[in-house]
Amino acid sequence: MDKCFAVCGCDDLEGITNSDLDRFTDKIENVLNDEKGRRLFRNFMFSSNMKHGRRALDFWEHNERLLNYSMDADSVSFRNYLKDVGRLLDEAERIEELDFASVERLAAAHEGGSKEEIAEALKIIKLDITKALRREYFAFRLRFIPPKHQ
Repeated sequence: MDKCFAVCGCDDLEGITNSDLDRFTDKIENVLNDEKGRRLFRNFMFSSNMKHGRRALDFWEHNERLLNYSMDADSVSFRNYLKDVGRLLDEAERIEELDFASVERLAAAHEGGSKEEIAEALKIIKLDITKALRREYFAFRLRFIPPKHQ
């Protein structure tokens, strides 16, 4: 069984195993798509004083929640969904690396109220924000990949 990777600095009971760390350092999507990976990545950015990266990761998580949202377009919950998309658009203003055209596409879809168009725009935004986190991810990898493998 894997043991916790001592240098990870994790204090929770779950721990980060060697196989987790190996997977997390393969590609950024592995970190972002795993709750433990995101927590480790956030803790790394916190300890490295990467405020912009933490803001971008928060934005990624908010976008992901919206992508996973599944409600009927006629329900009261859909109105809450639209409000949440509006909040995401407000957050987008603080993420410099986002493509303006992608944000405009989301704004137009939000204004039109089409869940399908919003979902497509959110997928594009997800790719943009993943790219925006690459600099922080590169530093993360340097921290956790043993020197002989770099």
